[in-house]
Amino acid sequence: MQRRDFLKLLASIGAGSAVHSGFGFALETSPGLRKGEYSPGRIPNEFSLFLPGEEDALRSVPTVSGIQRGELTAKAGTRSAAIRPGEMFDGWQLITISDINGVTTAVFEKHVTHRGAIAYVTEQEGMIAWIPKFVGSLAKIRPRPTNTPHGVKLERAARYVPGPDVTGLYLLNSSEDPCYENVAALGAEYIGWTLVANEQGGPKVCLYLEPDGKSREIAGKPDGDGSWEQDQLGAYFDPAELLSDENPKVYEYTPGYSKRALLGGYLPVADIGVWNPQYQCGYETMLLLPPGTDAKPLGRVRVMIPEDRAGAYSSMHAIAKDADGRSYVDRYWNCSPESFYAELAGIWNRWSSLYETAMQVRIPDEWLLNAARASITLSRCSYRGLEPTYQIGEGAYTKIPERSHALFPVAEYEFIWAQQIWNLTDDADAYYQYYLEKYVLPNGDFVYNTQDQVEAPLNVGVFLANSARSYDYSRNLDALQKRLPILDRMIAFVLRRYEYSKEIFSPGDRRYGLIYGSPEADLGDPNNDFPKSHPLYYQNSAWIWRGLNEHARCLALAAQAGHDESLIGAATRYAGIATEMRANIQASLEATLSLRTPEMKAAGISPFTPDDIHRRPTELASYENHRFMQDWFLADWGDPALDLGHLKHRELAGMQILGLHTDGAEARTSNFMDHGSLAVKIRQEDYRPFLLNLYALVCYAADSGNRYAPEDALIPGSFAGEGNRYGWASVINSTLQPSVGLRWLLCYEESDKDVCHLQKAAPKHWFAAGETIAVAKCPTRFGPVSWSTRAISDRQWKVMLDVPKGFTGDIIIHIHPRDGKPVQTASVGTVVGNGIVIPRATFGTRSHFELDVS
Repeated sequence: MQRRDFLKLLASIGAGSAVHSGFGFALETSPGLRKGEYSPGRIPNEFSLFLPGEEDALRSVPTVSGIQRGELTAKAGTRSAAIRPGEMFDGWQLITISDINGVTTAVFEKHVTHRGAIAYVTEQEGMIAWIPKFVGSLAKIRPRPTNTPHGVKLERAARYVPGPDVTGLYLLNSSEDPCYENVAALGAEYIGWTLVANEQGGPKVCLYLEPDGKSREIAGKPDGDGSWEQDQLGAYFDPAELLSDENPKVYEYTPGYSKRALLGGYLPVADIGVWNPQYQCGYETMLLLPPGTDAKPLGRVRVMIPEDRAGAYSSMHAIAKDADGRSYVDRYWNCSPESFYAELAGIWNRWSSLYETAMQVRIPDEWLLNAARASITLSRCSYRGLEPTYQIGEGAYTKIPERSHALFPVAEYEFIWAQQIWNLTDDADAYYQYYLEKYVLPNGDFVYNTQDQVEAPLNVGVFLANSARSYDYSRNLDALQKRLPILDRMIAFVLRRYEYSKEIFSPGDRRYGLIYGSPEADLGDPNNDFPKSHPLYYQNSAWIWRGLNEHARCLALAAQAGHDESLIGAATRYAGIATEMRANIQASLEATLSLRTPEMKAAGISPFTPDDIHRRPTELASYENHRFMQDWFLADWGDPALDLGHLKHRELAGMQILGLHTDGAEARTSNFMDHGSLAVKIRQEDYRPFLLNLYALVCYAADSGNRYAPEDALIPGSFAGEGNRYGWASVINSTLQPSVGLRWLLCYEESDKDVCHLQKAAPKHWFAAGETIAVAKCPTRFGPVSWSTRAISDRQWKVMLDVPKGFTGDIIIHIHPRDGKPVQTASVGTVVGNGIVIPRATFGTRSHFELDVS
């Protein structure tokens, strides 16, 4: 079916409605597209794909013995051979023999079709490190393909015309759950730059690499004020300088023929493969940055030798034949092979230990897990130590000393939030306290607000919720008490605005008890920050209520633990204010809803302000869609009808692509706030829209390999440098979306009920025979939880669950069978739909559970 026919079909049945009541019938009457009975097009995920036997081949690393004078004996099974660096054994090339922490270590490398691995092996301990690579055979590198058998495809029009989310509905009404393979198949990929960075230097020492591996930074980077500039004197690093050959054209970059990856999947180390399809030749570039504020990058270029030049090279260089049958030569930049791999080992140990120690996760989609981890890595490597940033790496938002968007409260709160839910709360507390001490003014406002723009007061509420979550997860009373004086100043700042509205307006007035302030930084002006400067946006008030409510709950827990009367008093006071505030906001909402026009009431859309009572349901401004609505979702007011009203509004206005919000003028998503969409969708019974949103973010609003995520992504097929320089700047919030999304997919805590959902949005194919979902040490406010779900068959699962005795919440374990039929039985708990409910009373005396589910 052609796209124009599909659009006509949707229009004829009113597919803009949130319910889509006629959509199923329409698909049933269209040949081959009966709802739930067709499979969308798929492509392989070549970042994580193993062909049969390849994973075992990469895991089978040789042992070594007799290391001396640049030679060793390698053994695999019954075979052994004496080899030197550069030589091959059992498909593994011995890259170098290096002294790492005083231990002589052999470094091997092996490639298969789409992937590879670097292995560190010692004579005494065997393999001590195994680093995944996502660049394999260079000849397999190509632009991401599409597969659209039904004619429904994602293409960017010259001008975006609001309408039905054709591609999103196409996937949601198919027989499959959204995943990389069917979401990415619809359109072209985003091509971004690859970051090389460390945790100390920030933008002053980091590098961004183009798709061909060439750096964007100026040679001999000037000190200046640190603001970003285009290259002026040539690239600091250019792999072309290491590709010396009589015919350099054989290595020229052909657009799209670049595989941009992070070594290990989530290290701040670039691994880029480039293939020239005309000359059938290519190269691979690796670049890393050792720790330190004045560190110098180190590079390796693995050069494929043109077949007709192999003889000439062999007389001048040590060459090796790889599994693809082609000859290669290694060249190093700023380092020796020994020093490059010694530094790489330290970087791998740093980041792999961080994630494995904090919260172990194993899921069927390794690529998505890497996205979640990489988002935290790239964010932490964009801070200068504890100094905050909005920009990932160096870019349009970079300013040193920090000012303006570098101090964006939205970036800081999500940076803290994401680390907390990945069990990195102790680390997050250090960043959090530093920001509070340095960037909150004596009056409780943010330093950011005294500069170029005024940001929404709702951020105070989010900071309070972050504080509560920190205490929930760590029970660190000292850290809480250290930040309380500053939090009290912040609370006083917003309560002055709350009291103002109570003094000026009378009870019964829809403005009574609401909090004034800018709804967004771009709309704020420090010289015009007064009660009448903006409408009274509900999301500002809702978030302050949420923050106070969480803060009061947290103080009550801390008071009980520390036997502190002052904390009891503060908890009681703030709880009382939160209760009163909730009633005032609720009264305003109810009155406003009753005054909406008949057209608004019929559409069921929710208001943004008390004045929002005269509106055509198809009218939705960009900021309303990509910011105000998102802040409302994140506050989790607790009224599903209001959430659904906003979602209906987005659909009626036709401002959605693949479940992502758009600005209505271009096929573009301002994804820096899309954790709001993820937050509201994870609360719904149907988990598939959440999955669609999450996979659309990582497939189209970010580079699928290096995780470069711009603030504004043009969909599909955008690239870094296209359009406004602020739009294509990769930023903290956009980068962290997969981290927040995957955690909620795996473990989601309801805000106002003591309920913890496990695997709430896990797709059906994760529950197919042979698959396993396993998470250890996942923090929740009820206590840490560890579990695994192993699919014995498509209809039988073994679930292991571990919680501390006295776990204070109910647990619901969600199972989504591949055949779509409900779960029937569970040996522990009660089956409700596709969830197994285990009530908190069960945890009074038991901590370990084994469930047989069918």
